[in-house]
Amino acid sequence: MGSYFSKPLTAGSNLTGRVAIVTGANRGIGLSTAKQLYRLGATVYIGSRTEANALTAIDQIRADIPVSEGQLKWFIADMGSVKKAKEAAETFLQRENQLDILIHNGATIGDYAVNEEGIETTMATNHLGPFTFTQMVLDLMKQTSSKPGSDVRIVVVSSVVHANADGHPIQFKDEAEISVPFPATNYNGWSNMMARYGRSKLASMLFVTELQRRLDAEGSNIITLSLDPGAVATDGAHTVVSRIPVIGGFHNLVIGSFFITPDNGALTSLFAATNPAVRADPEKYKGKYLTPYDRITTPSKLAQDGELAKRLWDLSEKIVASRIVS
Repeated sequence: MGSYFSKPLTAGSNLTGRVAIVTGANRGIGLSTAKQLYRLGATVYIGSRTEANALTAIDQIRADIPVSEGQLKWFIADMGSVKKAKEAAETFLQRENQLDILIHNGATIGDYAVNEEGIETTMATNHLGPFTFTQMVLDLMKQTSSKPGSDVRIVVVSSVVHANADGHPIQFKDEAEISVPFPATNYNGWSNMMARYGRSKLASMLFVTELQRRLDAEGSNIITLSLDPGAVATDGAHTVVSRIPVIGGFHNLVIGSFFITPDNGALTSLFAATNPAVRADPEKYKGKYLTPYDRITTPSKLAQDGELAKRLWDLSEKIVASRIVS
């Protein structure tokens, strides 16, 4: 743990008086991220699908960080559907009048399925839920950013796997495209499971770049970033590696030998969310894609497609509007 603290990625960061949300914060990278935000003095909202998991995470953080000027709170944050993401945002908005840091860390990967709203579950959880939640809390973040000395950031954990989407017919023109089996054949095979995950993480990156473009057009000083945390030893990693042909049976050995810990996996998120260097040079970082631990990296060809980003935004707005009942 000492080497973790010695990394300079949060150097100079003091988050006392600031409010942060981390989704998927009850385990893995999200738990490690929330723990360090709390260590730095923030009021941290643990977003989790269940109360029990959230309370367990809070107990673990307090055991690891017994003294902090921060606070730990929790709320149900299920990004699996538009309706649930909306409810999560409404719960938070009823409790807070400030939001400085939003980290979308939660994600899912698995076999093809659709949720109760008819959307493919990977795309629903990894993109549409976070899109909905962000839209709901964005006005509050804009209000927070207007205060003197503010430093408001939105961070979305993507993945290097976003590049797996290249070569697939992805246009984000209509709802059917993100509802039908994808890819169309052998859609529960390992490579196609990864293609679905890659598409959802591509969507995460396009969301960030289009959101930043829109914020810049308004003159907002909010900074958005997407990132790849690296190959991290999480439950999701075990799910993925165990499905790889030939080596899947050795997934514990593979992950133990070649993957980094969740604490180290959180470092890129922490840099994006807290490091003063980002605020000191906002034009350098706005809308960018980071790889471990603080490197601005050129993403895939599709992730650089501004027109694709606009189409995804328009489609996402249309889907959200059709699922939300006032």
